Amino acid sequence: MKEISVRTTVRTQLVNITSQVASALSELDPGATLCHVFVPHTTAAVVINEAADPDVARDLAAAYQAMVPKIPFTHAEGNSDSHLLATLLGSSVTLPVDDGRIRLGTWQGIFFVDLDGPRSRRVWVSTGR
Repeated sequence: MKEISVRTTVRTQLVNITSQVASALSELDPGATLCHVFVPHTTAAVVINEAADPDVARDLAAAYQAMVPKIPFTHAEGNSDSHLLATLLGSSVTLPVDDGRIRLGTWQGIFFVDLDGPRSRRVWVSTGR
């Protein structure tokens, strides 16, 4: 398993980690057919979406905030909206690997989604067959 470090600068932010995942994959099992990307945080997620236009990531961040507004949740930290969004988006993705390379669609990229930043976060990359 390899670990990627991600630093965010605002509360809700999508960070394209496609190249970091590809780099981590190259250091793991060369015969792998699957790449698993996991976020070990309860207020963050990982998603696949368009990576060609950076406005898409900004639009998604704004939409996430609009979908689950800050309301008077009971959780003392005040970030229950982030916890809720993390459960909706998911903590992992599994991607096919062919000849040592992640297989993504033409416009797709892998995004770390921080829902309670800014923070320093971790992403774990592992492989399987």
